Amino acid sequence: MSDAGPYSARVAELYAAAPGAGTPDGPGWASGEAREPLTATHVRVHLRAAAGRVAAARYQVRGCPHTIAAAALAVARLPGRPVAGLDADPAGLVAELGVPAAKLGRIFVIQDAIRAAALQLNQSDP
Repeated sequence: MSDAGPYSARVAELYAAAPGAGTPDGPGWASGEAREPLTATHVRVHLRAAAGRVAAARYQVRGCPHTIAAAALAVARLPGRPVAGLDADPAGLVAELGVPAAKLGRIFVIQDAIRAAALQLNQSDP
């Protein structure tokens, strides 16, 4: 494909930079996680909200370059969105990053982690 091997340039870029990765700092964060044991994929998403919208988002991920790139892209798009109905747009991520069909389940792990974090935010909001 390119110098990036079996990955697109966009996947290689996001994988190398992993923007937004890491643990959150300070109070007010809610976290959710999801796993796929067959491939050892593990995604944890951290969200902070203000006025019903995502104010900040971070993530931690264990997975292949496609999974790491998709998590980076999905989480980067969360700030500013309403917490209610928060989702990851799996089809958009797959199309934009050229994720092979065999790895689609890993994208759903990202979606599940985002939903779990949003649920935690909703439960902590009085």
